[in-house]
Amino acid sequence: MKKLNEYIIPFKGLKDGEHDFDYVLDKSFLKNFDNSDVKDVNMSVAVKLIKNNRLLEFIFHLKGNVVVECDRCLDDISLPINYKSTTIAKTENVEDIQEDDIIYLSPTDSKIDISQIIYENIIFSIPLKRVHPVKNGKSQCNPEMLKKLNKYLIENTNEKPDPRWNELIKMLNN
Repeated sequence: MKKLNEYIIPFKGLKDGEHDFDYVLDKSFLKNFDNSDVKDVNMSVAVKLIKNNRLLEFIFHLKGNVVVECDRCLDDISLPINYKSTTIAKTENVEDIQEDDIIYLSPTDSKIDISQIIYENIIFSIPLKRVHPVKNGKSQCNPEMLKKLNKYLIENTNEKPDPRWNELIKMLNN
């Protein structure tokens, strides 16, 4: 990943208190990250930085749309995003400590690149189930793909299980 200069915040020169940063993301932002499931993004990101002596608190608010692949029909789907998160950055002489929402900075650091944090927030904001919505009782998925999926759908039949499996089932029950 290359450095994105516009997402580097020089926190050493900032006074203690609140500072606001606003960004508008598009597809060009995603080109800086490998292996992204996100195909396109149209999003505004508001970052509130609360700075004090040894602590930086970043409050992220992402609002907009992302384009991903539908899990059912594989067509592109635009999903609305409205996501908030908080990340803490501490200035300490501690190395090799990994925590979920805490970043440790060296006392000699004077700036922080938040582009990776923004990207991770985009990924976390995407719902686990990514399918086209159902409108008026009808799925908005690609109809041709739905026909193909229905062709291979295995119906739950009331057939008796193959008797060869009975001995294995007995072993599992013991």
